Amino acid sequence: MSLGTPYDYLRAPPPPPSPDFAGIQKLVRQATRSSRVVVQQVERLQNTLHRKYVLRMTDGSSLLLKCPPSNSTRILRHEQQNLSTEAEILSLLATNAPHIPIPRLLKQDQSCRSIIDSPYVLRSHLRGTSLDTISTNITSEERRQIDRTIGMRLRTISMLTAPSYGPSPRVLAGTGYPTWRQAFTSMLEAILQDAEDMLVLVPYVAVRSEVARHASVLDEVVEAKLVPMDVGTERNVLIDERSKEVVGLLSWGGCVWGDPYLATVFGEDWVGEAFWEGWGECPARIGSVQVRHLLYLVYRSVLSVITQYIRPELGGDELEARRTLMRALSQLSMF
Repeated sequence: MSLGTPYDYLRAPPPPPSPDFAGIQKLVRQATRSSRVVVQQVERLQNTLHRKYVLRMTDGSSLLLKCPPSNSTRILRHEQQNLSTEAEILSLLATNAPHIPIPRLLKQDQSCRSIIDSPYVLRSHLRGTSLDTISTNITSEERRQIDRTIGMRLRTISMLTAPSYGPSPRVLAGTGYPTWRQAFTSMLEAILQDAEDMLVLVPYVAVRSEVARHASVLDEVVEAKLVPMDVGTERNVLIDERSKEVVGLLSWGGCVWGDPYLATVFGEDWVGEAFWEGWGECPARIGSVQVRHLLYLVYRSVLSVITQYIRPELGGDELEARRTLMRALSQLSMF
């Protein structure tokens, strides 16, 4: 049984293997509006979904060029427009939340006929160390302040609202869903269809049955807020090694509009008192609120299972994601 119609997506022509150095130089000069800027080195970052290149200039500065995934990378439906979504959200936040530490968008083109013959996003390259890397080298008080800051930043981001629900490309194009229930079930169905297409072993009947049985609790969400799905997780938070302050929030391509508690960070083990202080409240996990959070846990778990199945090189624990999914389904069956 289908829970809804998954949002449409278009498959762009396959991008070239890598941008041409001369094209990159021309792009940077156009973006910076300076003929004096010289790209000295192009460094390809490894183990990332999209092709990312750090562009190092002769003056010591650096930028980041982000292009679509390589031809051999398997892409899920909801990932098809991540590049354009990132550009749109960075632009939106720069205007509406300028104090949030995010990359600065310099230039973007979603056409394969761009100056580098590929869609791209060119943005500032934030300096810092990811929280998951530095976490063992900070004091408990420093960690409390970091967690509090993450909560505060995410709360500010969630203040942005939209007139409809669903994946950001649909919402910003004016074709979002009128209710959160419709948006959520459609997004989940798209993920399940991806899993079916790739022959991933998932308890499809149980997932669809439990979500359909409890979908009415989603109607309690009556305002579409910005949900930066992967922002705030330890790997996407940059920390200054000297001051131990949050200097960057990354991963803006998967944003949706709906209930902020769908975001991955709300399922992280490290989230505790300090984070909730920054967020402003700790929701009571009882009744319909608990059911809603379990539905979100099902969504995140299914997504984690399929992404780790098709891209194991990016890390993660598929077995743990499966265990989490089964626990969530078991708890839902008790309501």
